Amino acid sequence: MKLSSDLVSRLAGIPPASAGTLDRLNQYSALVQHENSLINLVSRAGDVETEIDDQIAISIAAHPLIPRDRPLHWLDIGSGGGFPAIPLAILRPSDSFILIESVAKKAFFLERAVERLELLNIRIVNQRAEDFLDEVFKTELPWNVISIKAVTGWDETFAWARQSLPSGGMLLTFKALGDVPETFDGERDFELITDQSINDVMPRITARILIYQKK
Repeated sequence: MKLSSDLVSRLAGIPPASAGTLDRLNQYSALVQHENSLINLVSRAGDVETEIDDQIAISIAAHPLIPRDRPLHWLDIGSGGGFPAIPLAILRPSDSFILIESVAKKAFFLERAVERLELLNIRIVNQRAEDFLDEVFKTELPWNVISIKAVTGWDETFAWARQSLPSGGMLLTFKALGDVPETFDGERDFELITDQSINDVMPRITARILIYQKK
């Protein structure tokens, strides 16, 4: 299914998407679908095309929830197939994105996708997040937003965010509500400022968009 201008507009909270924006989003969808037969970018169980559409949709839906009044610097950890960073980079050309992916085959896919889509605001780093953060922590903390599509450990995730974000910086992630523990290590340093579903626009998507802000 191709993304329509109306759907992107409703999800992103913007006027109808330009032909260029819409074309890039649909090109990206096609790239992921083509490569998924060779690299496991999204789950191959069930309808792969629908899964890719849903991943792009919920990525787009994060766009209006993050400030747009100034250029932001993003760090996307464990980028995999590029969700949410690539759709957001298409919608936010003034923002800059670093995508961290430790698996070489996936990092290579991301590099090709960025080149094909001519996304000059993205840099791909094929490295473990821990190693990359240890290196840059010694010099500067340039990010306003950290995005993590798949949280494998909440305490580890908040440790990364605590180390890498300034006060007021944001952590963006996506989870089914029941998957978030009642208590975790980050609570004392972060405040949950957004917990939003897109079920009203796309009822089949049950994941929620969570945004935490560092105190």
